[in-house]
Amino acid sequence: MNNYCGQLLLFIIIFTFSGCLPQDQKKEVRSTTSINNNLLSSEKDLQHLKVGYCGPSMVAPYYVALETVIKETVKHYGMEYFTADGQEDISKQVAAIEDLLSKGIDVLILNPLDPKAVVPVVNRAHNEGVKVFIVDSMVDPSAHYISSIVANNMMNGELLGLWLADQKVKDPKIAIISGNQGNPVGREKRLGFIRGLVDGQLHNNAKTNFTIAAHGWGKWNNNGGVKAMEDILVAHPYINVLFAENDAMALGALKAIQEMGKQKDILVIGVDGQKEAYEKMMEGVFAATAENSPKKLGELVVQTMVRYFNGDKDIDKTIYTPSILISQNNIKDFYDPKALF
Repeated sequence: MNNYCGQLLLFIIIFTFSGCLPQDQKKEVRSTTSINNNLLSSEKDLQHLKVGYCGPSMVAPYYVALETVIKETVKHYGMEYFTADGQEDISKQVAAIEDLLSKGIDVLILNPLDPKAVVPVVNRAHNEGVKVFIVDSMVDPSAHYISSIVANNMMNGELLGLWLADQKVKDPKIAIISGNQGNPVGREKRLGFIRGLVDGQLHNNAKTNFTIAAHGWGKWNNNGGVKAMEDILVAHPYINVLFAENDAMALGALKAIQEMGKQKDILVIGVDGQKEAYEKMMEGVFAATAENSPKKLGELVVQTMVRYFNGDKDIDKTIYTPSILISQNNIKDFYDPKALF
């Protein structure tokens, strides 16, 4: 084993999960780093590299935090950094990626809005010699990329479903707020949630007793969550559980819930581990979330890129960050008032 691999083992802990993941996708990586502190060292000088990042938008707090971490970590290694905004529109995201390519970037870090629509431009980047890394969301397997660094979204959803099954909610009537159509991250979260709830209820009661009564789209942001929940409550005022596919939409939905005076009647569940969700949890009006840390993802995608340019050939096609459920029982272990997100 060379010195570089020895360094690598000091900052990565590898976990193997069984159950919801295919056999070739069970590797999970825990990053113990923080921005500009204890990051993986590079044996090679990377200052000549131009790195471009394109995300879905710069509206949702999660995306803002993720871009900030990626930028600071790229600059930590002395690389030149460029960014482009997908503006919540796939055609604009494709145009934004093309603009990054016109700047002569060597590396593209992409958080795709649509897993299939970005394939042609990703493959164009590959053909031009640009090394592509995917972060946060997934891309269709027909795209040419080095590695995808994501949260284990199916497991996050499953943990939340299992948690709900253990709560004393009589005849759960559930509303689901999703991000945007076609997004694989949202799909994994909601399917995992339903799967966990079914499994938990079968284990506890030998039957299921919940109803998915309503579904809306919140575009991954706070305002979208408000609007989706307002529409749901008008049509389905009896809802007693909300599952939103991210905390930003859940927090927006909570506003609508509170405006209608239903905060004691509806259990609010989100995903991501947003600081504001933790604060609402400590107030007793937000029930649970699961960690999908933009800090861990942002640092890990850049460090995976550093590994690649240092000649590491043992990079997994998919790398997962840990799945952790946060509720009022353990909130104090995770809340950081100084956190970016």
